[in-house]
Order: sequence, then structure tokens, then C-alpha cells
Amino acid sequence: MSKRNRLIKAIKHPEWLLAVVFRRLSPFIKNDKFYLRILYFLEMKGKILHLENPRTFTEKLQWLKIYDYKPEYTQLVDKLAVKDYVASHPRGAVVRCLEHEENRGLSAARNTGILASVGDYLYFLDSDDYISANAIELLADAAVQKRPDFVIGNYEVTGARRWAPPLSLGTGFYEGNALVLSTYVQGKWYVMAWNKLVSRPLVLQHKLYFQEGIVHEDDLWSFKLACMAQSMYVVGETTYYYSMQPDSIMRAPSMRNLECRVLVLGYIYDFIRSSRCLQDNRDIYIFFETLKAKYFDRILYFTKDTSFHYQSYLVFRNKKYASLLEMTGLRPEWKLMLQNIHYVLPTYAGYLYFKAFVKSAYYLLVLSIKMKAVLHTK
Repeated sequence: MSKRNRLIKAIKHPEWLLAVVFRRLSPFIKNDKFYLRILYFLEMKGKILHLENPRTFTEKLQWLKIYDYKPEYTQLVDKLAVKDYVASHPRGAVVRCLEHEENRGLSAARNTGILASVGDYLYFLDSDDYISANAIELLADAAVQKRPDFVIGNYEVTGARRWAPPLSLGTGFYEGNALVLSTYVQGKWYVMAWNKLVSRPLVLQHKLYFQEGIVHEDDLWSFKLACMAQSMYVVGETTYYYSMQPDSIMRAPSMRNLECRVLVLGYIYDFIRSSRCLQDNRDIYIFFETLKAKYFDRILYFTKDTSFHYQSYLVFRNKKYASLLEMTGLRPEWKLMLQNIHYVLPTYAGYLYFKAFVKSAYYLLVLSIKMKAVLHTK
């Protein structure tokens, strides 16, 4: 950061300047708790650090600094030093550290891991999250006993209070692709790639790699997994802790983030078009058309760029693999029939109708949630 940028930042954010000065005083402060509380207050814009009962992921990290400090932790966060640590560990022979010379993104990192793997199952863990002490044991026991194409565990959100896709299936074995796929399109298991033990042979056979260069890659990957898997096992216990930072709720997604939703829908469309069986599946049709409305809702909510609204609509309108007659044969629900009226209208009129429909659906959803909250409090 240049001196000019530092000066501008200090003027706009005096708490940042105070934090910098306070860090310089660290050698003279002997009370670690006091130091962390003040630094947390400055860097988190006035928030109080709850060391006695940490709730957020960041607070738990501060707790570890005080109550679980070990010298090797400093070594483990250094990507070069950690290689030496792993090599010297008793199990170092079965652990490999892989790295890219330059940052190629999450999808590329996962794909590199897939290609380097040698076991029967794959497991993905994101860098900000953590797992329970017995997570792998619980998932692996189910994999060994039933040999499903994948095992999925339950999870909890830590940090910010925010809605996240649920796992609304009971513990047990689910056999048959029709059942796996129907539970997916009904939203009964989450799209995120993490917290699943996935059969490595299945991934390699069907080339279930992650699309590189985009975000929302999990939406595409999990849909393909649901289409290919013949069985799954659900572990109802919490095995994964998904960390959401408080400021992430207020942060609007970037334009690139919204553009990737359009790209992902196009990739899903291409995948459905590659299989006559998928095209004839009623659940897939409902899922795909509903996904268009869901993505378009996010685009309308997070950007006021009407040109991007219209261009996105054109993509969604053109990604239609069923004719009007075929749509009727797939027996869509009444809500979807109302949504799909936009297809029979002239293009711009269809855009205005689809936009109004999606907005109305959003307001009705918010209203129903508020009504339920009011009735619940009474």
C-alpha cells in the first residue's frame, strides 16, 4: 500500500490507524487478554470480544490464541514450513502437500486434489470452516458399511446468523438415482461440495470436476453429482461447521458473481441437453425453470443495471429445452405455469412479465415469513 493510500485510509478509518499503532506497542503489553480485546475492538469496528463464551469463528480463533497456544501453530500457517512439519510427522508418508505456483481459484485446487488422490473416497473442507473431532469417522463408517456413491453429513452455521440450505433428510441409506435426484431437486440436501465423502471412482468415471474460472461452481457440481449417483447415505449428526463472517451478510456480491449465475445456468442447460433421460424428467424441468427465477431474483436484488437485467433474461429465455407442448406434458405446477407465460409473449413484454413475476414472488415470500413470525410470537 502506497503512502498516499495509507494516509487516505487513516483519514477515512481512524480505527485502522489506532490498530496499527497499538500493534507497535505489543512488545510492551504483557496481558494477552487485554491486548486481544483492544485489538479486536479496533479491527472489528467497536465489537466486544467474548473470550469466555466465543460465538463467532473469529472469536474462537482469539480463544485458541489464549487457551490452546502451541509453538507449532506458527509453523502450520506457513505454507513452506508446513511441508517440513508434515514430512517429519509419523504419518507424513501418507500425507501430501500440493500447491499451485499461482492462485488459480478454489475449483482448480479441488481438481488438483482429485487428480492426485488415491483413496476410495474424496472429502472437501473449505479453509474458513472446521469439522467435528469424529466427522471423518462417522462418514467413513457409513461408507464402509453401505458403499454408497456418497455420504453426506449435517452441518451448523457459525459466526453470522444467516439462512443456509438445510439437510432435511433422516439418517439412513437412500438407494436408486430417482430417489437421490428427486431429493436434490426438492432441496432436501445442500449444494455445497464440502462435508461429503464422494466415491472417487464415480468422480473419475463421470468426470465430475469443478468448472474453473467461475463462482457458484458448487451449484453445477452438485447437480451433476445428483444426476450420476445411484445411492447416498445421510448422517444426521453435525460433522461440519460452516463459518460465515458477520460482514458477509451486508456485502453485496460483485458483478462477476452475478454474471457467474448466468454462466452456471448455461452449463446446467448444456448438461441437461446432453441426456434425453434428463430432458424427459419432470423434476429436472421444474428444478431448472425454478432455478432461473431464483437466479434472476438475485440479479434484480443486487444490481440496478437494467441492461444486465435484460441481457440475463435473454439468456434465461433462450435456455429452453422443452417446447410449449412438451412443457404441458411435463405437468408443471400452477405457479410454474404462471411463471412460464413469459415464453409466449413477445421478448420485451416477456422480460417485463418475468421481472414482475419474480419480484412479486419475492415480496410474497417475505410477507409469508413475517406473518409466520407474527403468528409464532402470539
